[in-house]
Amino acid sequence: MEDLQEEFDLTYVIIAHDLSVVRYVSDRVAVMYLGKIVELADAEALYNAPMHPYTVALMSAVPVPDTRRRQERERILLTGDVPSPIAPPPACRFHTRCWKAQEICRTEEPPLVELLPRHQVACHFPENYPDEAADEC
Repeated sequence: MEDLQEEFDLTYVIIAHDLSVVRYVSDRVAVMYLGKIVELADAEALYNAPMHPYTVALMSAVPVPDTRRRQERERILLTGDVPSPIAPPPACRFHTRCWKAQEICRTEEPPLVELLPRHQVACHFPENYPDEAADEC
C-alpha cells in the first residue's frame, strides 16, 4: 500500500478501530464518536498529544510492548453504556461517558475548532492544551 501510495500519489481513507494500524498507515487521522468527528490532526501530533477525551481514552487502550512504559501508563476505562447512534445525546455526544463533562457539555455542542496548527478538536475542555487557552474556546 505504501509503495502504491508513493508511486501513484494516492490518498487512502481507512476506517478502523485498531489504532496501531491507523498510526502505521496514516499521515492524518480523524477520530469519530457516534458519527461526529471529535478530533482531526496529523498522526504524529494526535498520537503524541491527543486533545479530545475520547481520543485520550482510545489511546490508553492501545497495547504497549515495552513493559516499563505499559506500567507507567494510565489506562482509562469509560463508564456507562454507549449511547444509541440512532438517538445520540444532545450537545456533546460524548458527555455521558466523559470524566471532564460539565453543564455546557450537556447543553451546547462544541464546534470543531483548530486549537493548534492542523489540529482540530470538538471539546469544551480539551486535554494537552493550556487551560487559559481552552477557557477562551
